[in-house]
Amino acid sequence: MGTRRWTFRTLPQELRDTRLWRSVDVSALGEQEGRRFGRMQRAIDAYIVTGQLTAISKEQDVAPEEIIRALNRCTALSPDGSIMGWAGLLKNERIDPYRREAELPTGRPGRARGYVGSFSAFLDAHPDFREKLDTLVLKRNKRGVVHEAKIAAKTVHATLVRLCDEAGLTRDDYPLNSKSQARRSVERYMADLIESNLAEGTRARFGADAVSRLRVGTGYPRRIQSIAPYDLVGLDAHKIDCIGTVRIPGPAGPQWVPMERLWIVPVLEFECRAILGYSVGIRTECSAGTIESALKSALMTWQPRQLRVPGMTYLPNAGLPSGVFPELSGCGWNTLSVDNAAAHFAKAIAERARRRIGCMVTYGAIGRWDHRGLLERLMQTLEKYGFQRLPSTTGTGPNDPRRDDPVRKAVAAKIEWEILFDIIDVLMANYNVTPNEALGNRAPLSVLREHLHGSPPTFLPRPLPPPTACQPDLGIVVERRTVRGNKKKGKRPYICIDRINYTNPLLGKSMALIGHGLLVHIDESDLRTVRAYFASGEELGVLLASGGWARTKHTREMRKLVNSLRSSGELLLHTGEDPIEALLAYVANAAYADAKKRPHKVSKSATKVARLAHDSGLPVPEASPVPPQEVPPQLSPATPSRLVKPPVWKTIVK
Repeated sequence: MGTRRWTFRTLPQELRDTRLWRSVDVSALGEQEGRRFGRMQRAIDAYIVTGQLTAISKEQDVAPEEIIRALNRCTALSPDGSIMGWAGLLKNERIDPYRREAELPTGRPGRARGYVGSFSAFLDAHPDFREKLDTLVLKRNKRGVVHEAKIAAKTVHATLVRLCDEAGLTRDDYPLNSKSQARRSVERYMADLIESNLAEGTRARFGADAVSRLRVGTGYPRRIQSIAPYDLVGLDAHKIDCIGTVRIPGPAGPQWVPMERLWIVPVLEFECRAILGYSVGIRTECSAGTIESALKSALMTWQPRQLRVPGMTYLPNAGLPSGVFPELSGCGWNTLSVDNAAAHFAKAIAERARRRIGCMVTYGAIGRWDHRGLLERLMQTLEKYGFQRLPSTTGTGPNDPRRDDPVRKAVAAKIEWEILFDIIDVLMANYNVTPNEALGNRAPLSVLREHLHGSPPTFLPRPLPPPTACQPDLGIVVERRTVRGNKKKGKRPYICIDRINYTNPLLGKSMALIGHGLLVHIDESDLRTVRAYFASGEELGVLLASGGWARTKHTREMRKLVNSLRSSGELLLHTGEDPIEALLAYVANAAYADAKKRPHKVSKSATKVARLAHDSGLPVPEASPVPPQEVPPQLSPATPSRLVKPPVWKTIVK
């Protein structure tokens, strides 16, 4: 209760409004206790207003000193930092913790009496003992101390007994003279220590996962909240819990080659819990391009896929919001919530996406998955009702009984990656029409429809303006390129992007542009063409890639992979050959070889085949019995070349 004693004259103004005090449900009290509580409550209310202690004491039949004591109990601080309020009038409600004033009990075990409060008093008298016990229980870092994984109470008690012996305490001194040598007191002290140091104690006793869950359900609202649809949107990358395969035809028959697990990046709207869009990454690690594709998907109009598996269907009225409500196609949002993954700090997200959508990007704290709890719950739902039901599921971990040789099951069941794409799209669309308990058992699209078409509507869609040269669309990279060419040699102007020349009829006849710079807008998902602008901002037009590079849709990643293989001599291209077809054939041969060598092992080459086929739209080619691209043998220095004339040595006359 503290040393300050409040009266009518000294009570602070902020404590005088009893309407703000913590209340008590009087119906929970007995009849006699309820009457006593009522008298004390009326007495305090009247005393705070009038200050007439004697008159109030006679009116309520309560001693004056008892009114002052009750007032100070009600205004004392509780353990949570607030005042006790009317709870201070309850009987047996302790205000201050008990502190032992008497000396510690001495004498032989069984003869000493009065142990109440002895353990706390003993630790107060030996602060070094308290520090060592706290270090063991909370696993605090200290030089020379190696902690057990989860120290037991008997070990902590044994340490206390050892410290007492080292300090010279005898069997007549507390705690060695108690019946259990304070064993029960140690157990209670450990429980109270963990309770008062909740995060630190939970980490020491139950691990980091338990600490992360402590951040949920604190009673504090989110710092950033949505009050209308499209106010707050979040995304996160997740590896699906199943294995897929790639079908590669070959001379010995088709092979189903297991590939790495797919990445899925859903974009979730937090107010209605609706999935706005998603992207699938066929790669070892999720990239910024996959994240940007998810954002593009949320802005595009959704169309149902042509499903390959008989019996797989969309639920009635299922779909993504942009496909169900035309007014939401191309609709932006206010805030994008992401975690601290490296891909989210890429320029494609931190700059281009923020400027194109016009939203704020918030990065959650490291290790704070609870900031995106809705996304975690979404992925758990999709896994539970989708991927974890497949025979090739990897389960939730190595000990999950559903995990039963997933690679072999994927090959046996011939679960191709295109089927996984169908499953993902169906799960996303069906999720939006599935009742959600957090929404009052309403579906996300139903809640969104109420906001859009209610009477009156409570949400006005905010469509984004069309992309311009100043603000290009998502996936467009703006780079500066210098026009090359040679007027004297008759070489027409062009620009070079990743070792490939680009030009068009207008640029090809503009010799005056040689040596000048152009602004080039590059769609990294399709490098067959680029759009060029003069330095003044005027549009030059669409430039076409030279040779076979203009035939097949290809990404910048494919272009760089072809260039790398050509530089190393692993991939040879003939004149006019489609480099993407050659690349796909090369990787398919490698995946086919992996299947023959290790038929039930995940193949990175198969992952590349699926990614190349998906991004280019080409079918997977048939593997050749002998790789068509071979590195030419190196010529021996003694072997003369037929393409080089033999040297003619001049005779030197001295």
